[in-house]
Amino acid sequence: MKLKILYFVLVFIFLKTNAQQQRIQLEGTVKYNSMYLPDINISNKMTLLGGASDKNGSFTILAMEGDSILFSSLVYTNRNIIISKTHLKSKKITIYLEPDYYQLEEVMLAKKIFLDWSKAAVTKGTILRTDKISNNKPPNARKLTDPNANAGGLNPIALFMMLTKKSRLKRKARKLDQKLELEKSKKLRAEFSTKIKNEYDATFFSDVLHISVENIYLFLDYCEGNGLLDFYKSEEIVIKNFLIKQSKEFKLIQK
Repeated sequence: MKLKILYFVLVFIFLKTNAQQQRIQLEGTVKYNSMYLPDINISNKMTLLGGASDKNGSFTILAMEGDSILFSSLVYTNRNIIISKTHLKSKKITIYLEPDYYQLEEVMLAKKIFLDWSKAAVTKGTILRTDKISNNKPPNARKLTDPNANAGGLNPIALFMMLTKKSRLKRKARKLDQKLELEKSKKLRAEFSTKIKNEYDATFFSDVLHISVENIYLFLDYCEGNGLLDFYKSEEIVIKNFLIKQSKEFKLIQK
């Protein structure tokens, strides 16, 4: 029984080692625009192996065609890259990440408040301040006969909250609109490359841009790094002109 278990363990180790040997080492760089990004977690989801980018944004990883490489960070949006034949042929990969923005809810601090009480509207008879002299005065006959004279003291916090309620609600609604607009923008930018791939047929990439089918995703990754996502609201002619210009530079790099 022990020999059978040992046999299966050795077979498993052999198969795993053989699979690892089929993968080749890729050298890569992680960037945001022209800035190199350190400490980005990089993991091959097929082998569960990986590492992190160094201070220059550089990294190495073992991969084969079809492997899914995950790039993750607390500061930047996560991104998956599928390894293609082009990656394996060049043995290099450049990844561009976008910042991931988080906005905190509004917090109000009311440590110190200074109000001009000379213009405050208060009920007649309200006591704003007491001292030894006022405390030693005889009972006020008016307070015994006038119901309005028994009104409580003025609460500065409550008054401030009441006076600023409308402006605070407007400010909160404005921040919510900005947050929703930012999330919508991020979603549209994230789906922009896929939208281009689906809307522009293969003949546009092959006949106009002279990009082969297997290099389309690699070309779009390259365009994203050069500002493609900034055109997600632009007209089609502007987008196509940008792609034509980038295709010329991309082919020079491929050579």
